[in-house]
Amino acid sequence: MLLLIAGCLLAAFLLVAYAINQSRRPPQVDLREKLKNLAKDPEAMAKEIELGAEKKNLLSKIDFRSIFARVTGQGYMDDLEKNLTQSDIPLKPGEFLAVRLGAAGTAFVLTALISRSFYMSFVVLGVALMLHIPILKFMRARRINRFVLQLAEFLVLITNSLKSGQTFLQGVDIASKESPNPIGMEFRLLLKETNLGVPVETAFNNMLLRVPSEDLKIVMSAFSIQRNVGGNLADIMDQVAAMIRQRIQIQGQIRVLTTQGKLSGVIVGLLPFVLGAILSGISYDYMKNLWTPWWDNPNPLMRYMGPLLLCGGILLELLGSLVIWKICDIEV
Repeated sequence: MLLLIAGCLLAAFLLVAYAINQSRRPPQVDLREKLKNLAKDPEAMAKEIELGAEKKNLLSKIDFRSIFARVTGQGYMDDLEKNLTQSDIPLKPGEFLAVRLGAAGTAFVLTALISRSFYMSFVVLGVALMLHIPILKFMRARRINRFVLQLAEFLVLITNSLKSGQTFLQGVDIASKESPNPIGMEFRLLLKETNLGVPVETAFNNMLLRVPSEDLKIVMSAFSIQRNVGGNLADIMDQVAAMIRQRIQIQGQIRVLTTQGKLSGVIVGLLPFVLGAILSGISYDYMKNLWTPWWDNPNPLMRYMGPLLLCGGILLELLGSLVIWKICDIEV
């Protein structure tokens, strides 16, 4: 079990370390400013074109996306790219799969060298290959929650800009510069898309793909209705901000009231495993009948009765914990 945990932690550490390193890279220069500077210096522009061609040739030698797409399919790569974008992981799908396979292979080799057990090595390999699912889910939920918590204050800044006589996009520009990430980064990307000629509704739809939030969908719907029907956009945004604050407050109250139920589900799910470990330490010969076939029994069904009962008990425990968790998971 210690080796299993060590292998999983190693795979997770390598993936998180690479993602943090990519996220801390210095921001790229704005495209318009870079073009202005290059236009003033023809020699620098020529060097930039040559450097871009060299980079393109180097990167084209290893196309991870096409390599993995032949095995997983293009649909899986598209879904993975969507999940990486929503989780704010600065990796392409091919790069993510390469890092994932490399980490899983490293965990497999280290486990095989330390434990010298291929059974344990394959268990660690399977866990390492599936470890990205909870990691992506956790990072995606954390990023969306941070975005929603920042959305109300962001709308207040836009409302103040609208009341001072500025347009909606000008208010978004001012608010995005004053707001932290991820909301500031997302709305700055919206402004870049609109500056390139993309309609505001399309830019909002693209943001909704990156941040699938019901609160953002309400903001987008309010903006689209005001744009088509008319009305005071400042008052509409002010009311939407107040509604989002109320939703956050209600969600906090529900989270507090359902904490006891979720904790009960965790305790009920872990109690049999803890009790089994304690009984195995006290009397291993008595407990090993649950995972050891009874070879002396001529009946094939009775021969594997212990492992079957163990698998059935684990499945029912997980199912019960899932049901308790779903009952306590109330959407607002």
